[in-house]
Amino acid sequence: MPGNGDLIRSMRAGGGGGMAAAQELLRRARTGEVTPQELKEAQTLVASPELRDTFKGVATELSAFLSAGNRPVFRDVRALAPDVSQLHDALALPERFLADFTLVQAELLGHPGMTRQEKAERLYAFFETYAARFSELAWGTAKAGQALTGTPQGLYGAVETSPAFTAALTEAERAEALERFDKALKRTNFHQLQADDGRGGLELARQLLEAQTADARALVRPAKLDAPAWKDNAAAQERLAVDVTRARAPGAVDVKPVIIPNVKTQAGVAGAAKKDEAEPKGPTRRSDKVLGGRMLWNALHLLRGEELDDVAKKDAMTQLAIAAGLLLGLIGILVGLLVWL
Repeated sequence: MPGNGDLIRSMRAGGGGGMAAAQELLRRARTGEVTPQELKEAQTLVASPELRDTFKGVATELSAFLSAGNRPVFRDVRALAPDVSQLHDALALPERFLADFTLVQAELLGHPGMTRQEKAERLYAFFETYAARFSELAWGTAKAGQALTGTPQGLYGAVETSPAFTAALTEAERAEALERFDKALKRTNFHQLQADDGRGGLELARQLLEAQTADARALVRPAKLDAPAWKDNAAAQERLAVDVTRARAPGAVDVKPVIIPNVKTQAGVAGAAKKDEAEPKGPTRRSDKVLGGRMLWNALHLLRGEELDDVAKKDAMTQLAIAAGLLLGLIGILVGLLVWL
């Protein structure tokens, strides 16, 4: 199943896939599976000029959802709990409560936008359902499941009978059941709940389990609940949203390290490259049979005995031979003219 980020990316692409992704994201928002920051990003996409026509069908729903306070609608706790009226074994209720909690924990407490206080309230409400049923079974006020197999007939027809109730637990059985509830509650972190009047989670649970009537259980319920040891997902998401907003602010500038190049090194490399391009090496040079300045200097350096590389030496000797040949030819011409005259 694609995550919320994948759905938002599909929305950016537009088209039919983008519309389907928007509808799925809105469905998840109603059950609290989308963070406020993700909702804001989806709203930005829906309202953008490029995609406004594509998401016309969900734009109104999303705007109405956000205008209602931008709070996700979590699934009702009563819908997550089973029909406890079908449970008739008081001693098995602690394990049944723990097993049911494990199955619905993600939907009960796992929404990313849920505050710590909301988690505490929902866990308390979920357990309250089992506590009420345990009280009925433990004190013998619960109706028996299959009390009568038929309708008694009297002289004048059917006779009304009082409903049958389950047998109450003995004091020892109630004590055993309460200890097993304590163990199950600790595994759900119920003991970390804290009421505004100072009562802890296990104390609240014990009072619920021992209350014999609905009115007595209503008096147990505190005005406010919290769980200080739990992580507050909503606070973390709010901090993340603030950080993202600051990063996208117009005045925010990404600071990157400035690398200062070595000017001397680059100048030397560039000069050497230009020199190599301007001066071809070895036998590729062309003299055009003219004694250039470089030829003369190479010849003088050779006569002075200064070291040159092999290629430079051969080049200098060749140039010297050509110069000598030209000079002798010129002398011969002059001598012939003198003789002729």
